[in-house]
Amino acid sequence: MGRGRRQGLMQASVLAPVLVAVLAGCGDRTAPVREDPAAPPPPPPSPAASPTAMLPASGPVRAVGTVLDDGDGPELCLGGVAQSLPPQCSGPSVAGWEWDAHPDHESVAGVQWGEYTMTGAWDGTSFTPGDVRASEPGDLPAEDLSELFAAPCAEPDGGWQALDPATTSVAALSAARRVADELPDEVLTWTDRSPNPAWRAYVDGDSGEDVLRRLEDPDLMVLVVTVTDDPARAEAALREVWGGALCVARVANSAARLRQVQRDLLDLPGFLTSGAGSTSNTLELTVVLDDGSIQAWADEEYGAGVVTVSSALTPAG
Repeated sequence: MGRGRRQGLMQASVLAPVLVAVLAGCGDRTAPVREDPAAPPPPPPSPAASPTAMLPASGPVRAVGTVLDDGDGPELCLGGVAQSLPPQCSGPSVAGWEWDAHPDHESVAGVQWGEYTMTGAWDGTSFTPGDVRASEPGDLPAEDLSELFAAPCAEPDGGWQALDPATTSVAALSAARRVADELPDEVLTWTDRSPNPAWRAYVDGDSGEDVLRRLEDPDLMVLVVTVTDDPARAEAALREVWGGALCVARVANSAARLRQVQRDLLDLPGFLTSGAGSTSNTLELTVVLDDGSIQAWADEEYGAGVVTVSSALTPAG
């Protein structure tokens, strides 16, 4: 799903995803095999004192992204791509790339680009492709929208239902969001629209006007608010203006904490994107490549359950 669709649905009061393309990489490492089921689990990879340098991968990796050349040589863009014409992005250099070998690319105003799925070598500075083909739908795993926007509360007996039709309206929903924004311990606010029959059509890719209109029905959505301190206080305040389905959940990480960690990690080698995860209540960080040591370092630096690291380059095969 495009970021526009995701952000259009989610009413978050903190941490809009940051899209900054940079360079990075880490070597692959295999965790030891547990032979004795009764033995304690192996320790995670030892974190570096601080990830300050790009590291190479020890084996072939798979890359799905945009190769773009604006005159300074081809670059592999694994993070955000500005949807201008021509597009704009940056990333590590692509070694040995010849545009004549890839006639499926586009060219505007001297800029050449294409979307490719490749396997190759990552030396920590540049990507050397081996097998290359034009990207196809499904090459990147699709986001599970149902999981992404799911209410983190148990569904009530009889399902999610409005309690007071008089205060279940678009205007009441806007008022409830304003109340949520004023809560001292609010983290995120969004709507779970899975009770709406139109949700399945939307998840399946139908963004037609009729589907989008039906998704705005306040009778068929759950207002979700996460807080760090007092769910009962939050629910009481919200119920003064909102009579629709409501889920208020306590989470561990405050909005301020996640914002600070996000700022801290903007200069991390290999940083691509970051944003607050709704249901995860972590800073979801994507880097060029992580062998497990960046996650281990983040857990040690910020505490377990604060940062979730994912890798754009993945082991090939």
